Amino acid sequence: MSEELRIQIYTSGLLPPTLLLVMLILVEVGWQTGRIAFAQTEDKKIPNDKTLISAIFGLLALLVAFMFSGAANRFDERRQLIVEEVRAIDSAHMTLDLLPKEQQPVIRQLFLSYVDHRIALYQNMRDQDGFEKRLHEQTEEGKQLWQASLQVVRETNGSEQSLAAQILPAMAKMIDAVETARLALKFHPPHIMWESLMLLALIGSFLSGYNSGIQQKRDWLGIIVFAVLLAGAVYIILNIEYPRLGSVNLNGFDQELIILRKTM
Repeated sequence: MSEELRIQIYTSGLLPPTLLLVMLILVEVGWQTGRIAFAQTEDKKIPNDKTLISAIFGLLALLVAFMFSGAANRFDERRQLIVEEVRAIDSAHMTLDLLPKEQQPVIRQLFLSYVDHRIALYQNMRDQDGFEKRLHEQTEEGKQLWQASLQVVRETNGSEQSLAAQILPAMAKMIDAVETARLALKFHPPHIMWESLMLLALIGSFLSGYNSGIQQKRDWLGIIVFAVLLAGAVYIILNIEYPRLGSVNLNGFDQELIILRKTM
């Protein structure tokens, strides 16, 4: 399965309810299997290995906690990178005043175009082709801005050249900050961790139903509460892990960049 297809499945919003439905089905399958096993023993007591069930649910809880913690940390890091990105753009914009006045209009136009492309970059990321196109345009804008800034510094004469050259580190820092924030969105846990979580949830559901079957006791309320809570936890983790694609987003921090753009 390709990386893009996996991400589409994770962020489609269908995974948590599907997991919930399959868990409930497996609980019922386990219940019926347990009842059959109980009937075939002619009412003799069947050993109930609670240690195995406790170990599976303990491992499941540990995995959920680990993935939730990791997703929350990465979400905070992505927000912090946007803050650094806004600061770098603001600093680079202020250094444009160091250029000779006759050279400023061209650089400012390229600079504003670069910022506009950054603001538009993450709009509708579900359209992968559109995102790749916007990303290519932003990359080209960045190259043009850098080359134009470098050319202006080279053409500046005398004592003004050292002053104008100060925009280059600021430009490099800005472009680097934008790229770092973009690449941070690609940092995710290995897919085998998601698959292990789903597998443990399904195995635990079956064993829970089987255990109820051999004991001839069914607690639908507890089963439904457990399944709903686990599916809800998976939903929250997925949305935090993929903030540009789910209901949890970074729009509040992106808004700071839009506000900054209005002041330019």
